[in-house]
Amino acid sequence: MSQTLARCNRIARRSIEHCHPYPQLLLGWRGVLDIEFSPGGEHLELGLAAILPPSERHLFRGGDDSCEILVIDLDTDDPCLTALEQSCTLQLRESLFATPKTLSLPPSLIPMVELATRQLKADKSTAQSALLNHQLAILFVSQLSELLVLGHTDTRGLGRLSATLLDSLIDERLTSPPDNHLLADACHLSQSQLHLRCLRDFGVTPQQYVMNRRLRWARFWLRETQRTVSEIAFDLGFSGVSSFSRAYRCRMGCSPSEERKVERRGAQAGVDTLSGHNH
Repeated sequence: MSQTLARCNRIARRSIEHCHPYPQLLLGWRGVLDIEFSPGGEHLELGLAAILPPSERHLFRGGDDSCEILVIDLDTDDPCLTALEQSCTLQLRESLFATPKTLSLPPSLIPMVELATRQLKADKSTAQSALLNHQLAILFVSQLSELLVLGHTDTRGLGRLSATLLDSLIDERLTSPPDNHLLADACHLSQSQLHLRCLRDFGVTPQQYVMNRRLRWARFWLRETQRTVSEIAFDLGFSGVSSFSRAYRCRMGCSPSEERKVERRGAQAGVDTLSGHNH
């Protein structure tokens, strides 16, 4: 490789494992790509980026026929990168490209990914293509370097979704449960990022998490209050008792009425024991 450049790479359903002597920046574009490197594995899609240091062996697999990524290859002797390091007062190889990692891109960079891929695919002369490829590559490295200096990069894998935040959002809207758009906005994530992080951190999808929280409230109300099953179903945003009962049985292993009977028998047994009665 003679210079820093940007290019589109159509992965489709291929599986590729390799390494190269230069650092690389991979930006999700179309479809979902599975990428594995020394710290572990991640998904890569629009809004996410992977940073690979020199000689970092990595494996990626395309999830469907349309899977495509934007690749930035970096020549560490590129004078433009040297000038960038001087302006940012950091060493890229010791900061941005020091270790392999995945990042969540800020919303401002996502349209740039879409614009860059369109420009890279447009008809141009060889000279125009070479110049554009270099300019786009420097632009993305510059943007990420600036975010790094300002401390605005969100490194995936270091932080978990806040269960407290999610629970609070759900509890405030029990009668009209939040959809993925609302949850993602509150977490400052895209809906696809929310989905992946929820699976990673809790082992369920966002809407499964919402349902589980609602049904924990149902169990509490069945055990601790005299609310009727229909009142509980309404207060939790279910369309009717039958849909509530199906959801409750599916996740809790018994119907709402059975839950209440079991709890009452347990409470009565405790009263009998305390009062000295034996049955």
